[in-house]
This record gives sequence, structure tokens and C-alpha cells, in this order.
Amino acid sequence: MKSVSQPFEAATVPTAAQNVNSFNAPFDWRMSVIGLCVFVGYYLGAKVGFALTFKPYPVSVLWPPNSILVAALLLTPPRIWWFILLAAFPAHCAAQIQSHVPPLMIVCWFVSNSSEAVIGAGLTRYLVRGPIQLTSLRYAGIFCLCVVFAGPFLSSFLDAAFVRWNAWGQGSYWDLIRIRFFSNALAALIVAPLIITWATKGILTVRTAGRARLLEACLILLGLLAIGFAVLYKFGPGADSALLFLTLPFLLWAAARFGALGTSTALSIVGFLAIWSGSHGHGPFSGGTAEQNTLSIQIFLIVLSIPMLFLAAVIEERATGETERRESESRFRIVADSAPVLIWMAGVDKLCTFFNKPWLKFTGRSLEQEMGNGWAEGVHPDDLQRCLKIYTEAFDARKAFVMQYRLRRFDGEYCWISDQGVARYDSNGNFAGYIGSCVDVTDLIKKDEALREFEERVVLAAEATHHGVWELDTVTNELWMSDKARALFQFDPEACLDMAIVQRRVHPDDRALRESAIKQAIETEGDYALEYRVLLPDGNLRWMSGRGRCVAGQHGKGKRLIGVSVDITPQKEAQDLFRLAAEGSHLGVWHWDEVAKTLTWDGATRDMFGVSADAQITIDTFYSALHPDDAERVKQTWRQALELRLPYQIEFRTQKTDGTIRWVDARGRGYCDEAGKPLWMSGVLFDITDRKVAELQALQNRDELSHLSRVAAMGELTASIAHELNQPLSGITSNAAAGQRFIDRGKVDLRELHDLLGDIVADGHRAGDVIRGIQSMVKKDVSAHRQINLNDIVISVVRMVKPSAMLHTCELGTFLDPDLPMVEGDPVQLQQVLLNLIINAFDAMSDTPLSRRKVVIATERDADGVTRVSVRDYGVGIPEQVRERLFEQFFTTKVKGLGMGLSIVRSIVESHGGTIAAGNADGGGARFRFTFPARAKTSAV
Repeated sequence: MKSVSQPFEAATVPTAAQNVNSFNAPFDWRMSVIGLCVFVGYYLGAKVGFALTFKPYPVSVLWPPNSILVAALLLTPPRIWWFILLAAFPAHCAAQIQSHVPPLMIVCWFVSNSSEAVIGAGLTRYLVRGPIQLTSLRYAGIFCLCVVFAGPFLSSFLDAAFVRWNAWGQGSYWDLIRIRFFSNALAALIVAPLIITWATKGILTVRTAGRARLLEACLILLGLLAIGFAVLYKFGPGADSALLFLTLPFLLWAAARFGALGTSTALSIVGFLAIWSGSHGHGPFSGGTAEQNTLSIQIFLIVLSIPMLFLAAVIEERATGETERRESESRFRIVADSAPVLIWMAGVDKLCTFFNKPWLKFTGRSLEQEMGNGWAEGVHPDDLQRCLKIYTEAFDARKAFVMQYRLRRFDGEYCWISDQGVARYDSNGNFAGYIGSCVDVTDLIKKDEALREFEERVVLAAEATHHGVWELDTVTNELWMSDKARALFQFDPEACLDMAIVQRRVHPDDRALRESAIKQAIETEGDYALEYRVLLPDGNLRWMSGRGRCVAGQHGKGKRLIGVSVDITPQKEAQDLFRLAAEGSHLGVWHWDEVAKTLTWDGATRDMFGVSADAQITIDTFYSALHPDDAERVKQTWRQALELRLPYQIEFRTQKTDGTIRWVDARGRGYCDEAGKPLWMSGVLFDITDRKVAELQALQNRDELSHLSRVAAMGELTASIAHELNQPLSGITSNAAAGQRFIDRGKVDLRELHDLLGDIVADGHRAGDVIRGIQSMVKKDVSAHRQINLNDIVISVVRMVKPSAMLHTCELGTFLDPDLPMVEGDPVQLQQVLLNLIINAFDAMSDTPLSRRKVVIATERDADGVTRVSVRDYGVGIPEQVRERLFEQFFTTKVKGLGMGLSIVRSIVESHGGTIAAGNADGGGARFRFTFPARAKTSAV
């Protein structure tokens, strides 16, 4: 309670608690609004407090400004509390000045009022760790403890001390403490909850409420006003005190339906109505003195308000919990139905209460069919009892479990399911049943079975191929060996083994290498491969090849080294024999270690590259010995063979330090580990210099023979050549004679003379083209390769042999593809090919009737871009017995033939990357067909 001259202190805060953390600037428009609201609310609260004072009793029944101030602090962040208090100070001063209070007393009361607000709000903030909402029993208890009790109680001592110190007011120190404590506590119960609930969610509730909800609220309000007016205003002091509780049903209605918001609103109506009625001499609290009436109202309202606040908090907490539970269950069902696993739930009675949609889709049954123990109908009969036993034992012990069983799918097929269940508990820690998830592991189990079968087959295969299989547990150092592995190392079948025992069988010179390789494989969880020697108890020395891999155990526990061993003594002996044979046959052997980057040559290889026996061999030694024109090609081939693990064969030149060039045929292959990482490469070398010299001589001889063939062909075309030259020469003679006659007559027509001279020049060019064509055919030089159109070659050859065709009474026909692609080649050599085939066609039709003598030259292109040229005659055809030998050297069917023409033709075609074939054509005669790839690169013939 406060004196009538007591200051104003609090202001309403219109902003919601949810926005308390949105204050970023020291002063923004929101803080200005809050300050204004605090000022106005504090001032108006003081006016209400004055109006609710029993005259002439100097203390208000409840003092709203303090509660308004504490509500403002609870709804705002602590960092702006100084601003809230600063905004309340002018309102406090205004109220005190109007009451003619001395300045020192004004300051003292503001200090005590601020202390109440800061103590109550600070303790609440500390315990709640944020803005408070009266939506749970805990929050309501903290509010009553801190705001209703602690703040008013502690500040009352300070307030009473200030009053006694300034000699302002009446009563003893302890009376002042009691009066102010009840007044401030009642205000905290009535005013603060009203402001907090309406600021946090009241406005939003009104905006979102439906008509029925608003109508219900109006009914409670009207009913409470009507009953309150009758009980608290109309009934006199002599009325039965039990009538005071007629408002209780409406308070309960408000608490049950509207929670803390409805309760705080209803309590404020009852409280203000009771105080207003009593202060104006009406109602049951108007029969005694002012002090008695004040104390009666305070006790009545405090006793009424505290249980109602707790009841509303419990109801709202239950409602919120139920809503959250429903929302949680709804979210859980949504998540469960969308999860890619089968999910189930069971209650405390072990009966299933929920199955998600994937479960129902998997089994093809309805939820009603699966509920309870219905799910067990789909379990395979052989697994049911074991499954129920595991489930029951785990359920009774409240332990998690994992089990596998077969569950019938919607199509009737049983699938293996991995079921994992855990106990679930509610928010209070009470056991609520079990929840589990299931995964279809049919494929995994099949893979495991296949893996076991595969492992068995691997062991059997290893035994069949004389491979010994072993496994080392790196934690216990226990070593398991198959029977074959024990036989390789001559261990007893029942002997207990470890790695140290095996290591003692290894040759002393190889023990460190083997131990280092195994240690590195274990540390890096990688692979190892090496060859080493073992000394067996029977005194034999054997070579072993060992390969292993380190794998981690399940769940990262321990490591296992799994490996195989094989006796490679026969291979080693064969390698020694091969090395001896290579040395005897001048075959060079080399080896490249990709890991160590070392190159090893035997003596024959050193001789081929001109390297001394004691010189150190490196990769640079090899590269520097290559001929500059071949170096890049050899490097590329070598790297590809190593990376692709493919065999390779290449011919290249080496150049010794003295300038000597040798030809080498190199063959080798690269080897990699299981991960594809290159390990090493080895191969052999042949000195093929003599062969290359012989091939060069043969090539020169073939060029000479080709030249002679062209000369011979020109000899056969002598008549054609004469005819070709005779025409332009005759034209030159005739035109020259006509020009002389024009001059002898004395009348020279310059235009006619100019035309005659032009004809002479044209005929001279024609004769020159004929002569140059003959020169190109008979000269020895090889013309440069270039892009040519085979149609142009055909046309030039046809023009060349046309006179010869007339002499043979033979018709020439062409069928040329206009879209023929370009090919790369030697035009002279391709002319020779066509010329030989056409002359052979003329000879083949010597006995053919004149009416059937015809040669057809055709060109075409297929879908793959291959160009085909064919020469077809209508002669006697090719006998079956000579077809296979048709293109052999010195084989001929002509009486005067040498047997080189078609051999040269095939050589030219193949040098251009093409092929040639011959066969009999439908309707009689033979057809020779040769093909060229588009833009084929060729080599000179």
C-alpha cells in the first residue's frame, strides 16, 4: 500500500515479449514509444491508486504504478531497464509534486519503488532465463515468489525507513512495512499478470479468435460483471460471506477456457470492482473502519488470486502439453510415414499401437490387422518364437534389442528384416513402451552368404593353385594358416603359430625387407607384395611370393592382415634360364621399378645403347640414347603401357655416343596393383638393324620395279600417245598454213590472225600436257602426297587410254560419285593403279565379241566414309584356281606377262591405307575393287 501522496511508478508496455531481443540501437522509435507508454501508464496508474483509497485512510488498497513498472521490466531486455526507470521518473515526480511531497521524499520513494521492480524482475529473469509467460506451474510459482513476495517484501523495509527518516506519514516502522507489503503484493497479483498476459499474447488471441470464442468471452465478462456488481456492490456488510464466492464459477470458467489471459482479466475485474465498491461505502467490505476494510479486501483478493493463477497455469500447461503432444505425434507420424524404413510403436502392455505407411505398404495389410499382436502373423513360423522371446526379454528389462527375422511381403515372399527397438519414456521419465525401426536386409544377407561362399571358393581355388592362405590378428598376434600354407612353410597342422615363428623361416637376408613391408601395410591399412626366400627344415631354399592386405575390424576394432603365399621357385629357375638364353641369343632384358624409380639393364641391352657395364643406369640414360626423331613417340608409348597395363611393341632408333645409329624392336608390359597404381614394367629388346637395312633395299628395288612397270605401260600406250600428240600438232600446222595464206594475199585480217595464233597456243598447251603426263609417269622421283579427288584421277586416266580403247574396239564407261570425299595420296601412283587395271581389262577381252567389249570404271562412297573404286570388264573372268594367287609376285596368266603388275597395284593400294580385291562379276567378266579411307595418311612406296 502507498500513501495518497506516494509517487507514480510504472507504465504499460505495448510491445510483445517476443520482440524484446530486437532492440539493436540505443535509441530508436520503439524505445521512444516504450518510454512514452511507461510515463503515461505510471501516471494513470497513480490516478487509479488514488481513486481506490479508503477515506480518510491514507494508504491505497493496491498501488498499480509499481506493478506497471515491474511488468515493463519483465517485458523488455535488461539492457534497456535504465531507460524504463528513467521514463518513469518524470511521472513519479509529477504525481508527488501534485501531492505536495518534499523533493527529498520524492527521490526516496522513487528509489524504494524502483528497488521493488528491479528486485522482482531481476530475480524472475535470473530464474526463468528470459521473458516470463504465465503458462506453466513453474513460471507461476517463480512469479509469485519473486514479483508478488520477494520484491514487495524487501522493498517495504526500505520504503518504511524512508518514511520514518523523512517524518512523512503516520504509524510505526513495522506497521508501515505491513501496510506497504500487502498493498504492493496485491497490485503485483492483480495488475502485473494482466499487463504481461495481454502484452505477450492477448492482442494476438483476440485477432485470431473465432466468433464463438469471442462470444464466449463476452458471456464470461457480462456474467462476471453482473454477479460482481450484485455481490460486491449491492450486498451489504451483513450479507453472508459465502456469497463472495459466487464469482468463483466465472473465474473457473475463464481459467478453464482462456488460461492465464482469462484468469488475469477476470481477477482484475473482481479486484477493481471490490475495491471501488468498498472505497465508496458499498458492498461487504464497507462495514468496518477504513483500515479494517482495506485489510479485508487485500486478504480476500490475495487468497482468491494466488490459487486462481496457479490453477490457470496448470490448465494452460496441460493444454499446451496436450497440444504439443498432438503436434509432436502428428510430426512423428508425418516423418515416420515419409521415412524409408519400417517403424512401429508398442505400449506398456507390449501390444503394438502404431505402424507407419512403409510397413503397411510392405506387408500389404491394414493398420487394424497389424495392431496388437497382429503383426506376428506375417513373421515366418521358423522365426516367430525366437523373435517373440527376444522382444519379451528386452521389453521386461527395458533394454534395446536388435533381431533379424523373416517377414512376409505383400506378394507372399518372405524377406529378411533387421528390427531394432529401444524403450521410450515420456517427459516425466515414465516408461511409455517401445519404438522400433526395421530395414529390409535381404540383399545384404544374400551378399553375406555370397561372400562366405566366395571366401570358401577362394580358399579352395587357392589350394587348387598351390596358394597358401593366412590371416593375422594384429591385436592378439594370432596367425591362422590354411593347410596349404602350413605345407609351404613345413609347419605341423596342429601347431600354434604367430608372425615371429614364420619370420624365423625367412632367409636372414630377406627378413628385414619382409618385416618392413608387413609393418607398413598394417600402419597404413594398405597392401604389400614382395618376393623372398625361406629356409625350410629339410634344408631346401625356396622362393616365396607374398601378397597381403590390412583391413579394419568391425566397428573399427582391431586390424587383420590377410594374405596369400605361393612357391615361385620354378618361376625363379625359369627366369634364370631365360636370362641365360637371352644372353646367348643377344636378347636384351630390362626392368623398370615405378615405385623406386630404378631402371635395370642386362649386358645385351647396355651394348645396344652403347653403355658400359659399370655405368649407372637411370631413366635419363635411356632417354638420352634415343634418336631425337623417335624420343617423344617412345616416351608416350612407354607411359601408356605402364598406366594402361597393356603390352606394347615399338620399333625405334638408338644413337650411341660415337654417332652410330641402331634399330631396336622393343616389347614389354606394365603391371599395377589392385587399385590401378603402376608398380613396374619389364620387357625385351631385339637389334633389328640388319632387317631394317634389308627392308630399305627391298623398298628401293620395289620403286625401281614400279618405275619399269610405268615405262612398260607407256610402251603399250604408244599408239595412244601418238594419237594424243598428233591432234594438237596437226592443228598447229593447219593454223600456221592458213596464217601464211592470209599474209600472201596481202589482205591481213588482224582479228582472224589473232584467233589463228590463239588456236596454235592452245594446241601447243595440249601437246605440252601430254608430254608432261608422260614424264610424270616415267620419271623415278616420287611426287609429294596431297589431297586428291579420285574422280579427277579416273578422268585423267580415261583420257589417256581412250585412243588405246579405240584400237581395242572397246567402249569406256564411267559412273562417278559427285560427293566423293578427298583422300591423301600420290596421284602418279594412283594413275598407275588404274592404268594397269584398265590395260589388263583390255587384254582380258581379246576373245570377247566386239559388241560386248566394255570397261566400266566406277567410284562410290559408303556410310563409313570409305571410298571405293572398281574396274569391271566383260571378258572371260577369273578362274577359281588362280584367284588366291592373283596378286602374288611373278604369277601371271598372260603368255608374255611378267607377273608384277597386280603385285605392284596391291603394294600401291596398301601403302595408301587401302585394300584391293578381285572377283567375277554377275553377267560375266571380272571386277577389281580397291578402297581408301577418307583422308588416309600414306607412306611413300
